[in-house]
Amino acid sequence: MPSPTLTPEDLATIRVVTDPQVSDDGTIRAAVVHAPAPARGESPRSEIRVARGDEAARPVTSGPGVDLTPRISPTGRRLAFASDRERPGLWRLYAVPLDDTGSSAEPRKFAALPGVVEDIAWAEDESALLVCTADDGSDTGNARGGTRFVPADEEEAPWTVRRPATGWRRLYRVDLASGAAVQVSPDGLTVWEFGWAGHGPVAAVVSADPGESGWYDAELAVMDIESRTARTVHTPTYQLQSPVVSEDARTLAFIEAPQSDRALLAGDIVVLDLETGSIVRPRHEADVARLRWTRDGRLFWVGVASVETACGFLRRDADAWRVDECWRGRATLGRAYQVRADCSRGGGTIVAVRQGHDQPPELQELKVPAADRPDTEPSAAGWRPLTEVNAALAGRAPARETVHRWKAVDGTEIHGLLLLPTDRTASALPLVVVAHGGPTNAVTSIYAQGAHRGDALLLAQAGCAVLLPNPRGSIGRGREFMAANIGDLGGGDLADLEAGVASLVATGLVDPGRVGITGLSYGGFMSAWAAVRSEVFAASVPISGLMNWLSFHNTSNVGRFDEIFLDGDPYDPAGPYLDRSPVMYVRECRTPTLLLHGDLDLACPLGQAQEFYQGLAAAGCETELVAYKGAGHGMSEREHVIDVSRRIIGWFTRHLNLDTTH
Repeated sequence: MPSPTLTPEDLATIRVVTDPQVSDDGTIRAAVVHAPAPARGESPRSEIRVARGDEAARPVTSGPGVDLTPRISPTGRRLAFASDRERPGLWRLYAVPLDDTGSSAEPRKFAALPGVVEDIAWAEDESALLVCTADDGSDTGNARGGTRFVPADEEEAPWTVRRPATGWRRLYRVDLASGAAVQVSPDGLTVWEFGWAGHGPVAAVVSADPGESGWYDAELAVMDIESRTARTVHTPTYQLQSPVVSEDARTLAFIEAPQSDRALLAGDIVVLDLETGSIVRPRHEADVARLRWTRDGRLFWVGVASVETACGFLRRDADAWRVDECWRGRATLGRAYQVRADCSRGGGTIVAVRQGHDQPPELQELKVPAADRPDTEPSAAGWRPLTEVNAALAGRAPARETVHRWKAVDGTEIHGLLLLPTDRTASALPLVVVAHGGPTNAVTSIYAQGAHRGDALLLAQAGCAVLLPNPRGSIGRGREFMAANIGDLGGGDLADLEAGVASLVATGLVDPGRVGITGLSYGGFMSAWAAVRSEVFAASVPISGLMNWLSFHNTSNVGRFDEIFLDGDPYDPAGPYLDRSPVMYVRECRTPTLLLHGDLDLACPLGQAQEFYQGLAAAGCETELVAYKGAGHGMSEREHVIDVSRRIIGWFTRHLNLDTTH
């Protein structure tokens, strides 16, 4: 029996699952389950679900807002988390006791802690919490919507004021008994991310610049939280993520790689000996996104390898590090661009939010062999689901997914995913290329595949082939491939996309006259760039994209990004800023272009779309601009999500002659 037709309304019902956590002994697993996209005027909601033993996960928090960042105490008796239940968009610290039935008492708020809670770690004796907070008014970062944590007084004021060097991120120690909060990070440093073993020193990614651009030049520091001092232990060439401290507090591990967006980094593992200062970079096939030490000195990792995700352990073997891979596959551990998993301190239980092109996201666990049997295969049962919050959508993807490989013009092999209609009848299909964001990200197999919450599935359902490429500049192929587009944005990576189209045309699968392109963020740039600089594409839909690198530099909250990735001076008239700006080439453009953009986007401000739209309109090119009210870097309200899908399908139906009768 054929699966029922998917609709934009169906895709808006997906419950996103995030932040998998597991207790030290592996018996308690937790995650955040988000409610479907809220209707206009409604606040988003989420709950934290906890699974014990063989039971399915059950809610342990419920409230009017969004609960995030669940952290299970070392004994499993308590859960700390962040919630904006009192004021939407401002997350405060709470804790709740957990009993054996999974039920919980009313959460306790720690009112003395200032700022918006971004991360939490327990002291090993459960007497205190270390909490990283962002000042009210700080930017959220692109991964959290590209807006701001707007304080109440500013929301009600008739104007806003911006000043440099404001919006700090600080580390606090919160006493569990008294509720008192004491800042333990030095003044003059913003703390982007930290790692702590529950005792001893703290490893932190820090910068003297508290603005979003400061993250690109951050360093690794070790903090003494008693004396509120910090010393730099590593100044990186690129960017940093996931600092972790070993149980004996002698060794740090972290990830270093070029990255366009905070919180989305994946790359090389670096191990630093605090006593000697020596650094080792263990060889590894995957680009790693997250780390955690086990009690016996192994290093748990999860990462991306081409279009696959994988997880496992690194362990010392004599004078070298050995990779023990526990799992690898085309399903994604995490969500688009954010590969995540957690493991118990003993290393016997791994938890992740797992999804694939026909499998919506669910919290799952994997039991792994004991450390003294590292070469043993994981449990034959494999991944076991702990939630079924998206069961109604499972098995309903109207597409077949395969891996597609092709040669770039310089001979480099490029990888991507290809979606084809399940009931294909035409010999030469229309094609839409979905350019991923970043650019330092990668396409892996997820359920709501596409530029924006599942449009690729709807395109395949309409009889269209969809190519999701990982061109040069993507993660999953090592640092050299990852850095290959620095100084060449829109050069080799656009040529890789064009070569991918040509490879499909050559097989007879694709009609060369019916090829479109879409993408969000940097994918929006690529979609606009392709519209003005390529003869391959017959229609374009840039979403939340950037169109003018110079105005982007001066209006975006991440102006340091373009300096690094364009490798140029913003104020050099002969440099790359104008040469690589789509808006500079609008006069001869005849590619029908639909622009979709949030009006509160700080990463790619609405002015980017307005500049491009006005240039295209003046040139006589068919174009439309849709600005979504109250949306940031991507749209999240139910009406917005549905409208984006409908407009994408409608635009390509008109210009690529899709069959929407399916």
